[in-house]
Amino acid sequence: MAYGLGLALCFGTPGLIAVLLRSGAVPPGTQVPQGIFQQIGFFFTGLVFLTAAWVWWRSGRVLHTFKIFPEPRRPALILREGLLYAGVLETSSLCGLVYWILVGDHAARHVWGFILLTPMLYLALVPRYARWAKALQS
Repeated sequence: MAYGLGLALCFGTPGLIAVLLRSGAVPPGTQVPQGIFQQIGFFFTGLVFLTAAWVWWRSGRVLHTFKIFPEPRRPALILREGLLYAGVLETSSLCGLVYWILVGDHAARHVWGFILLTPMLYLALVPRYARWAKALQS
């Protein structure tokens, strides 16, 4: 259930943002991605990869200590961690939205890259049930 909720969040938010951008509800920015706006794009890229690295680090650490948690607390821990990872990885979609507001069509491929990274990072980094079960055995 925890993985499914996080997955819904990480696919739902980019989907909503995509609908907002494609429908014109959020108008594209007019700035050219040069100078400060290019630096903002670099900052967003670094932020996204920093959040991904943090999720990877934290999930490994939690999986390593999962065995010592009492049995009744394990489901709540898995739910909390799954939603925490999903929330942190949402940073990517939000960076895409902000970059759209700043530069719009001038850097649309970067905007869509930020938006699409959210579900891809979730699928790649967040432990599934089998990983949690394996953590109990090791």
